[in-house]
Amino acid sequence: MAKKRKNQVSVLIAYVLAMLVSLAIFGSAALVLRDIFVTRPELEREKASENAENSEAPSNEDEDDYSSARGTILFVGENGGVINGMAMIRMLPDLTAIRIVPVSPYTYTSVGSVEGTIQSLYEAGGMSYLKTAAETALGVECDCYIKITDDGWKSLVDYLGGTSSYSFPQDMYYKNEETGEITSFSQGAATRTLYGDDIRRIITYPLYDGGNERRLQVLGELSVSLINSACAYNSGAVIGNIQTIFNVIYNNSDSNITSKRFSEVREAYEYLIGNSTSPASYRLPTGSWDSRGYFNVDASFAEEIKTYFVMEEEGE
Repeated sequence: MAKKRKNQVSVLIAYVLAMLVSLAIFGSAALVLRDIFVTRPELEREKASENAENSEAPSNEDEDDYSSARGTILFVGENGGVINGMAMIRMLPDLTAIRIVPVSPYTYTSVGSVEGTIQSLYEAGGMSYLKTAAETALGVECDCYIKITDDGWKSLVDYLGGTSSYSFPQDMYYKNEETGEITSFSQGAATRTLYGDDIRRIITYPLYDGGNERRLQVLGELSVSLINSACAYNSGAVIGNIQTIFNVIYNNSDSNITSKRFSEVREAYEYLIGNSTSPASYRLPTGSWDSRGYFNVDASFAEEIKTYFVMEEEGE
């Protein structure tokens, strides 16, 4: 009887062990099958979704990086050999900024061993002398230059939309005896939109209180007003006509800007215009006017303008 019970116990143990082994085998198989048919596909779907999101949304490191489109332009308005207005303009699309330094044609500087005002140096050597003279005076190099005609200027301002946000520093009245043209504006906020001919007459007005020093300030204020008005109220039209605007400049100016270079910076400029309502600012050169009526730029301004133009980080 004892032997029979022992045999029964042995059979029971063997049966339990067999069941445990079977459960282990089937459990492992179930886990493998679950991994193959459930877990892995789910992970793959999540990974695919994550990759799709990443491909649709570029990383912040590359988004809107237009630093390669930075550049400094010497912009000159000229008529009959006389410089009406001039400025160095720093384009910073990645910072949505346009920084302007007005330059007086009566700035005293040099080209090599030849000294004189920018106006007299321009008369002696054309745009080559003018560009070098301005660079020497301010201590920075220009990537390109634009010397635009009166007709080109008027068309450019029309495409930008003019400005109505300018405030006149004084009452203005002047009649040009040679042409009969009359300049007449009242002190205070403009009462209408100012276009190309208006801005030309304001910049060249000969009777400013404060003379050429005041005219330089007027040039800075008008430039900022015109650009910021275009970006705030007319950006869609400006972007839509940007190729035409380039053509107007190209066909009505002496410039070393090429179509290839314009194509390279076009997207960056469109981004700048469309993403800021007030990108423009200006800064007057520091210096002094001498008894001859010539402006002498402080030597320290060379470092100031590099900081203002954000040139230090580029090693320029």
